[in-house]
Amino acid sequence: MKLAWGRSAAMLAAVSVVFAAGACGDKAGDSSKPAAAATSSKPADPKETLLGSLKEYDKGIYDVAFTARDGSGSAAVDATQKHAHIKLASTEGDVKFSMELLVLEPEAYLKMDMGAMATAVPGLELLNGKKWIHVDRSKIKDSQELSIKADEADLLGVEALLKSAQGVQAAGDKKYTGTLDLSKADKSPMTDEEVTKALGDKAASVPFTATLGADGQLSELVIDVPAAGDKAAHQLKMTLSNYGKATIPAKPAGAEVVEPPASIYTMLNGSN
Repeated sequence: MKLAWGRSAAMLAAVSVVFAAGACGDKAGDSSKPAAAATSSKPADPKETLLGSLKEYDKGIYDVAFTARDGSGSAAVDATQKHAHIKLASTEGDVKFSMELLVLEPEAYLKMDMGAMATAVPGLELLNGKKWIHVDRSKIKDSQELSIKADEADLLGVEALLKSAQGVQAAGDKKYTGTLDLSKADKSPMTDEEVTKALGDKAASVPFTATLGADGQLSELVIDVPAAGDKAAHQLKMTLSNYGKATIPAKPAGAEVVEPPASIYTMLNGSN
């Protein structure tokens, strides 16, 4: 999927999805588990260790930064409060822009900087990156996708990716390698639908390297995507940090916020 107009609505949907689960899972106090595994005569299974590194991620409070084929981004997520602050930047061809998405359930705000296009295209004057646009999600196409779901919490598609891992091996201190199935990561902001389709069967076995932090939690995921069709080989990188400590901006108010005209919703919905 290109990091373009549709990503705004897609990210709105993705953020809404994670909030239903909130902060579930056990708190700290399970530190005895790794020690027990270490004393066992049977080595820990690398894939199980990798999946276990998502324990804090699954609680829904973290910072993330990522680079993709067509752009980069970052986010601070606090699912316990149903809040998220996402930043995206496109670097592909003529579709260069930056945007921020602030979700403070039940409200959503968008700030997008289209550069010269904001003044060149009638109706897009608000897309200059200066003010928050209050988004009425009922006016976004496929609005049912923006509803909060109780059966899914993997905002970044990380768990789906790691569950698809094959041939996982330890590769040095807290590093693991193997292959992933990119077709399992349709919710990830890093992956590219066009590239996945171009890879065909090869999409099911793309090399990765995962690094765990000193606490045993996932800190970095790097995916080496081979060339496919007219898409050059490239690297996807995601860095997770500040588990349990993400900071979300306060709700914008007053002159910081504007209500968008119909032309903005037309753009967000990908219509002409």
